[in-house]
Amino acid sequence: MSGLVENGRADVARRGIGSRWSTGLAAAALLFGLAALACKSDQIPVGTNFDPLWHFPLQATFVWDDAASSLPNAPGVDPVQTVALLKDVANEAFAAHGYRAVQSADADYRLSYQYSITTFQGQGASYAWGSVSLMLVDNATGRRVWLGFGRAEVHIGLSPEERRARLQGAMTRMLEKFPPSQRPPE
Repeated sequence: MSGLVENGRADVARRGIGSRWSTGLAAAALLFGLAALACKSDQIPVGTNFDPLWHFPLQATFVWDDAASSLPNAPGVDPVQTVALLKDVANEAFAAHGYRAVQSADADYRLSYQYSITTFQGQGASYAWGSVSLMLVDNATGRRVWLGFGRAEVHIGLSPEERRARLQGAMTRMLEKFPPSQRPPE
């Protein structure tokens, strides 16, 4: 018994290390599991940022700025279909938040997109990642006031309906808090 008392402090310290080790393994396993679930759901990660000094009205108009937009020159990407899909889904998503697309040059904002694809080919793995950024610019000042972006693996075998559904899901999450609130959290 006295050996346990004498070594009690060392035993506790060893158990602490073991406990931290098993906690670390459990946390790593949990993170791996969550990452695997996120990949399985195929939910496109999105993000936004905005000019914190800009006042966003609840309703506004925008015109597409085709001169500031860009598409990749990549096989498997039909520019006509891609632009039509991107604009259609964005128009619907922005309209749901009070921002309507118009054809007039005197719209409140200009909206543009940048779509790029990065491919990787290596031993045992080949994939392509697509990145889409949407930029909202004040038409009167040229000031960039909002940016939304998303990045996902490109699957050229998807049907048009599947591509639309994927893009709509990403756009819905991207515009979830649009227009940005300039009030402190309550």
